[in-house]
Amino acid sequence: MEYLPLFPLNLVVFEREELRLHIFEPRYKQLIAECLEEDMGFGMPAVIDNKMSRFGTELKVEKLVKLYDGGEMDIVCKATRRFVVEEFNEVQPGKLYPSGLVTYSHFYDDEDKEYKLRLIDLLEELYKVTAAQRMKLPENLDDMTLWIHKCGLSPQQELECAALTQQSERQLYLINHLKTLLASLAQVERMQNLIQANGHFKKVGGVQ
Repeated sequence: MEYLPLFPLNLVVFEREELRLHIFEPRYKQLIAECLEEDMGFGMPAVIDNKMSRFGTELKVEKLVKLYDGGEMDIVCKATRRFVVEEFNEVQPGKLYPSGLVTYSHFYDDEDKEYKLRLIDLLEELYKVTAAQRMKLPENLDDMTLWIHKCGLSPQQELECAALTQQSERQLYLINHLKTLLASLAQVERMQNLIQANGHFKKVGGVQ
């Protein structure tokens, strides 16, 4: 276990994901300034429904894009390791920001090629069905972490998916989710067609 400075946020972050942040709170301005100075990472536990999850992802600041006069910052971060918070400190002693005792967990990238093809088919079908909402299919479908946020998952579902320890498990989770979502959308479309049909005259033939 290790102590890690923490930045709880209402986001679920996946390994290798790139994250752009605007830092404006004094405690997190201090945290990011120290990360830049000491080349250290920080943890981002997911906050869902105003409650901090024990699951989170470590990030490293890759680039300071802009430093404002008031100390605010625009930064680009890269997600690295997964962790579980074992002990949370609201304020790190001598600092403004929180910290925690964390245990790192390994992620097994055992991607299944058949699952991947099925996932892409389902995702393309989803974006075809929702074309009226101007949803745009992700450009890069090779890396699941680049489009996992575009599958219509709720924050809680994203957290459940991120907490899985194997890529194949995540693939199955998303396949089942997309199949359920597409079935629900098809049911809504059928209901809309029935409602629309009820407003029109019907041809009725006589009994022979």
